[in-house]
Amino acid sequence: MSHHSHPHYRIGLRTVKTGLAVIIALFLDTLRAAPLPIFAAIGAIVVMSRTLSDAITAATTQLAGITCGALAGCLFALLFPNDRYVAIGLGLILLIPICHPLRIGFAVPLTCIVFVSVCLYDPARGTPVAYAINRFLDTSIGLSTGFVINAVIKPYNNHSLILRLFDEYLASFIPALRELLLHGHYPVLAPFETKMRRLHDEIRIFSEQPFPYRKQRKIESAYLNGCYQLAEKMYMALAALCGMDTLGLPCEKSYKRLAALGIKLPVAIPAAGLDEYSTVLNYHLNTLLDARSYLTELLHTDTRKLH
Repeated sequence: MSHHSHPHYRIGLRTVKTGLAVIIALFLDTLRAAPLPIFAAIGAIVVMSRTLSDAITAATTQLAGITCGALAGCLFALLFPNDRYVAIGLGLILLIPICHPLRIGFAVPLTCIVFVSVCLYDPARGTPVAYAINRFLDTSIGLSTGFVINAVIKPYNNHSLILRLFDEYLASFIPALRELLLHGHYPVLAPFETKMRRLHDEIRIFSEQPFPYRKQRKIESAYLNGCYQLAEKMYMALAALCGMDTLGLPCEKSYKRLAALGIKLPVAIPAAGLDEYSTVLNYHLNTLLDARSYLTELLHTDTRKLH
């Protein structure tokens, strides 16, 4: 009997917020008897980004794009009143390349949609300028509604994710040290680099959030960046150990610290003095263990947790 795997169907919070934002945006837009509330719905969908900083970027970009498309549509509608198809084709050819230098490349589709809709607007129903203003208002209502819903209903907070990534990062060093010191196998550094990049990106996202708790978030960002520097120090020490051709032997202090972490070395400790390789090994090893100890202590501090 064959078994078929089915994709996991999950409705996330952002999906629910998107649907709610569209409902409210359409309702608000119909209050002013908007003939095309679809633009309000588009605005609400576009601004429902994962983070509030991304939502602000999306909102400002879309507003700039719709303004550019509306102005260009009015201009080409006036220049080509009797040949709208030529106006649309020529206008798109000129408009799309302009969007990228203006840093609104993300809004190119909406810019083009607004431009085409303005050019195709029936003059008997009103002027292109009035139509363009209405589309700007529609989109603004959608963007504003979506942003408020995104900000008010449990905005994105990756603080717990960052702490979990730090814990996973710390845990990955024990097997690496065990393989290196017990078996002489140099660990692959690429997974550590991947974890470092992920931590860096998540801390940046956390720091760039405009609200809520802006003042507390600034303090917490400094704390997380300090933790990241310790994590980076651990990686650099491990990379230095991996760069040694001859590892040498750990001193008594290092031996005890490793044993406390569950890494029991079967080698004898030199009775008197350490050779050059052992001195270098213990320097990098204690640098790594010191950074790990400080980082573990910081991560278990409960006074700076932003929920």
